[in-house]
Amino acid sequence: MKKSLGTAAAIFALMVGASPSAHAFWLGFSATGGIGVGYYSMADLNSHLNTVRQASHIKLDELASGVNFKADGRVWFFDRVAVSGGYQHLWGESVSEGSSTTLDYKTPADIYTLGVVGTLLVLPNVVDLCVGVNRCSAKTVFGTNEVVSRRLAEFTGKSVGFEAYAEVHSNFLNPVEVGLQAGYRGLKIHTLYDRRQAVGFFESGDQMSIDYSGFFFYLTSSIRI
Repeated sequence: MKKSLGTAAAIFALMVGASPSAHAFWLGFSATGGIGVGYYSMADLNSHLNTVRQASHIKLDELASGVNFKADGRVWFFDRVAVSGGYQHLWGESVSEGSSTTLDYKTPADIYTLGVVGTLLVLPNVVDLCVGVNRCSAKTVFGTNEVVSRRLAEFTGKSVGFEAYAEVHSNFLNPVEVGLQAGYRGLKIHTLYDRRQAVGFFESGDQMSIDYSGFFFYLTSSIRI
């Protein structure tokens, strides 16, 4: 985390030192929405799914990715550097196939981000190239019917992590911008709790953890003024 914050400070200093556009007002705002996909590590959960698959002789895929949605707002300074705050929702699910009893594992998460983004390169009337870093505050609700088939038993957990990303977006459709964002998320929730606030364990006896670390991609659309 200290390393990611240091990177953010370095980017901020670099962007503030860059020459702003001669005609740019010093303060601006943008709002962005995006839809994409995230790739998740999920090493502990997938190890458990492999155990379940072998013991039950069912088809149960590892949970490796999910749909991601994001919305964020940015306050721009001199069209070069911005402070960003946003919300993301991550989906993830693995469901067994070819068995009389369907096993379901769901790993949705809500993430709130705070970070800094700066413009590295401007190609007039074409695109802007930006880089940024975020601090992530996440909450997950892991659900499974592995033990009780009639409903999903839910386990909650919280953690913090980081994101580093690069993005390109159009600059010729003002005030609309469309673009692509790609980056890496480091985020693992090490401990989950049941409704009685007891630490959750997989049936194998290993402590539950949910790991969203991995690369992500978004298609984005923004309004910038």
